[in-house]
Amino acid sequence: MLKKTINGLDKILIDDIPKGSVILVTGAEGTLKSGLVFSMMANYLSANDEHGLYITLEQNLESHLRNMKSLGIKEEANLHIFDYRDMRQEWMDSELDLIKTTEEVIDSFKEKYDNLTLFSLDSLNALYSISDPGDMRKKIYNFFTHLRDEELTSFLIMESAQSRMSGQFTQQHQAEHFLADGTIELGMIEGNGGVKRYIQILKMRATKHAMEKHQLTIGDSGPSILGPIY
Repeated sequence: MLKKTINGLDKILIDDIPKGSVILVTGAEGTLKSGLVFSMMANYLSANDEHGLYITLEQNLESHLRNMKSLGIKEEANLHIFDYRDMRQEWMDSELDLIKTTEEVIDSFKEKYDNLTLFSLDSLNALYSISDPGDMRKKIYNFFTHLRDEELTSFLIMESAQSRMSGQFTQQHQAEHFLADGTIELGMIEGNGGVKRYIQILKMRATKHAMEKHQLTIGDSGPSILGPIY
């Protein structure tokens, strides 16, 4: 179960995330978005005979794995990482429909691994920055539909503008929040005990969940979730 993949996650997820859901994981820089998602996927796959695909546009494979190792997150053989490195020259020479290309990469891995059940894109912001902005809402709708048609439980990482201490976000891409099945928000908040990272589930369709901000920490074995901050 995904809610058992992070110590304390079952404190805020009463029910498990429905299979095939598209989940946004939002937050400012340094709020452990990539670490949380990668840890959830790796821990789930270590206990199941399934496969996952993690696409990163912001780091190459070696850099990503080095960062995950520094957070205490172990690499799993059935969690495949695709970093688009071989296609960067093509981006320089011509416009690339990166959303369509991402769908083709997913289809390729799906053909190779029949039991590919988890997917993550890191990040939507990077995808937008090198994609034609025309009719983006329709493209995102079709992309989300493709993920659901492939029956992939998907985590789409999106950096959001945030006052790092206030915990208040200004959303720049509202379409994703309407179209997604769930939104997990990560952030930082300042209180009497200093600055703390938090996790909060803003939306999770067909799932009972807590609404409060819970403290998110990082230890030798990766992320953990403690009790409510307030």
